[in-house]
Amino acid sequence: MESKLLIVEKTQIARIKTLWEKLNEIHLKDSNYFKDHYLAFTFEQRCEKFNEIEDCNIRIELLLDNNKEVGYCISTIEKNIGEIDSLFIEEEYRHNGYGQSLVENSIKWLELNNCEKIVVSVAEGHESVFDFYKKFKFYPRMTYLQLKK
Repeated sequence: MESKLLIVEKTQIARIKTLWEKLNEIHLKDSNYFKDHYLAFTFEQRCEKFNEIEDCNIRIELLLDNNKEVGYCISTIEKNIGEIDSLFIEEEYRHNGYGQSLVENSIKWLELNNCEKIVVSVAEGHESVFDFYKKFKFYPRMTYLQLKK
């Protein structure tokens, strides 16, 4: 395994499409109430938010193994609030410290950019990742409920 981390420009976001789709499948499987959302949600729809963000306010870091994308982390800054927007690592690469490196790198970048607050959102049904994020001192502050239509 020849793994490395690489920062890429927003114009290269399509490199994570297959990985993002795998994350969306996990959210679909885990969701108790919003499966219809994940069934209809596309990578292109997800990227709409990123298209509106200035290039200097988005950070895309890839985990590569022999130049093949096996993980990524996207972080953004909006109105001095930093967010770890999306994180995924292929299953066979998990538990090797890559997720920790990606999150730590994102936090450092967000802090260097003077974010007043740093947040991460966790999809309903995917609460199993809470313990991972608690290692970085992310804790549930509020639960946001949405009317299901």
